Amino acid sequence: MAELQKEKLWTKDYIVAAISGLFASMVFYITVTTFAMYAVATYQVNESIAGLVAGVFVVGSACGRLFSGRYTEQIGRRKVILIGGVLFFVIGLAYLIPMPIVAFLVFRWLHGVSFGMYHNALLTVATGLIPVSRRGEGLSYFSLNFVLATALGPFVGLYFIHHFSYPALFVACSVLALLALVLGALVKIKPPVFTEEQLLHLKAKSTITDFFEKKALPIAVIIFIMSICYASVTAFVDAYTIQMNLANFASAFFIIYAIVILIVRPFGGKLLDRKGDNIVMLPSIAFFAVSLLLLGFADNKVLLLVVSVCMALGYGNILTAGQAIAVNSSPHHRISTATSTYFIFNDLGQGVGPLIMGMIAARQNFSAMYFVAAVIIALSLALYYVLHGRQARKGH
Repeated sequence: MAELQKEKLWTKDYIVAAISGLFASMVFYITVTTFAMYAVATYQVNESIAGLVAGVFVVGSACGRLFSGRYTEQIGRRKVILIGGVLFFVIGLAYLIPMPIVAFLVFRWLHGVSFGMYHNALLTVATGLIPVSRRGEGLSYFSLNFVLATALGPFVGLYFIHHFSYPALFVACSVLALLALVLGALVKIKPPVFTEEQLLHLKAKSTITDFFEKKALPIAVIIFIMSICYASVTAFVDAYTIQMNLANFASAFFIIYAIVILIVRPFGGKLLDRKGDNIVMLPSIAFFAVSLLLLGFADNKVLLLVVSVCMALGYGNILTAGQAIAVNSSPHHRISTATSTYFIFNDLGQGVGPLIMGMIAARQNFSAMYFVAAVIIALSLALYYVLHGRQARKGH
């Protein structure tokens, strides 16, 4: 216990990196929330193309993470942060230029690539700033910037398009991207120390397997499944609440979700450090399954609020605990690759989730969709135990 207290977590660089992550993530959530509407208003496209405008950014992000995960240590963490950050800022400015829909989709993809590069490199740097014995706690605190972005991003985006204009929104996103870049550049990055064998591995000719960290794959598979089911919430809970005659209550759902995560997630990180992986992951998966089951039965505001709390205790803890597990399971020189592997699977789950779950909702209804998601998560308890839980770390 005393050892944990001796190692400092809240350094200036750690805080600056977290704020940089907040600004970058806000741009992500602002554009994902508003750009489908922009496509419809500007290009008069149908819903499928409008959805592609949002989805192509996520695909680009996965591509950027793939590159960043493999080459960050070879190129240098600071260089990747600067390259990714500059591209993220400049490509965001390009939205101000009128262009055909095909060109707009290309820029959306490139914007996603630059975000994936920057975000993955920043996470790698942040992981290096955290004492190993406090990694779960440190990543839990650090990831709170993403939680704030999920609430602030959509709010800012919708406020701008309702009170100003889309060009004003593009400028606001560019300002946030510039702030993220400046803060990221201010972080003092201590060069990682690798063994001769690790350096040889980093310099070796790349193969497809070098872009993924195999020791992070088991937990990456779990987060892929979790994210598919969570995407059923982000994509359809608004329509579901409207169907229940609770229009506009979805915003309250996510606000409560964010508040609960802000409160409980740091405790989950400390628990993971001290007691091991299973003490956090097993109850969190169970909470997530329960939240989806209750969501299928929900027909009033009180039950929806209970669902949001349970989901925060579930998926809200799973996402960060899984990242800590991916990093802790991997060699030191592969931390960047482990981080990208984990979040690529998360991004893919978020990308295909609406399609898969939407097919179930179209054939049945939203309630049936959430019941199916609850069963999938419940079965994932056994899958987690087989893939990771039975040999999981026991804590410090």
